[in-house]
Amino acid sequence: MASKIRIADAGNVLIPAYLTLKQKGFVVRWDKSTDSEQEYWYAEDATREFIADGPVALLGLIAMHEIRGDDWEANDDEIQEFLEKY
Repeated sequence: MASKIRIADAGNVLIPAYLTLKQKGFVVRWDKSTDSEQEYWYAEDATREFIADGPVALLGLIAMHEIRGDDWEANDDEIQEFLEKY
């Protein structure tokens, strides 16, 4: 039996995540707020813009939208199920 591929959210995934965003056709940019220490990463295509703390989080938002669509928000039943489990 082959071993599982294991990828953790660590420093070595930052650049591959960025490259994946580019391969998916997104324009990626980084911005540091001048009035705070907050950094924002943006991934944008013709119809969508995603904003997160980094490229890995951007990929998560994009995957969520690709799977759940424009109605990506959790409904009451999904929220309750999550809260009961975690």
